[in-house]
Amino acid sequence: MLDDYSIRAETLGLSPKSDVKKALSQPGVIFIDVRNEEELKTQGTIDLPFLHAPCTTEACPLLSENAKTMIPDEEAVVVVFCRSGRRAGKAKQVLEEKGYKHILNAGGIDDLKDTLGSDS
Repeated sequence: MLDDYSIRAETLGLSPKSDVKKALSQPGVIFIDVRNEEELKTQGTIDLPFLHAPCTTEACPLLSENAKTMIPDEEAVVVVFCRSGRRAGKAKQVLEEKGYKHILNAGGIDDLKDTLGSDS
């Protein structure tokens, strides 16, 4: 999955890895995992605090209904990720439609771990 990042970046609108890495230094950066519960159990998570808001490629009900509660600051840097980047793209779209300005699609969990230099 990591080797095809540039292809998925074009087709799914993934953010440049350098931008995602830079986001780590931003105060208050928020990571949102949009995978389902089963994926969290079988694929693991990141070693950073994150919010969980499951999405499909068609909808992100939790973000649609509770974005302002989950992320009160529309200027916050938000990094969304899933398994490949497709559902994260939907989450990015939902948040942008709600007025959030700094949303990054980090692609899949393995992409994010690679970008962050994590083995876990």
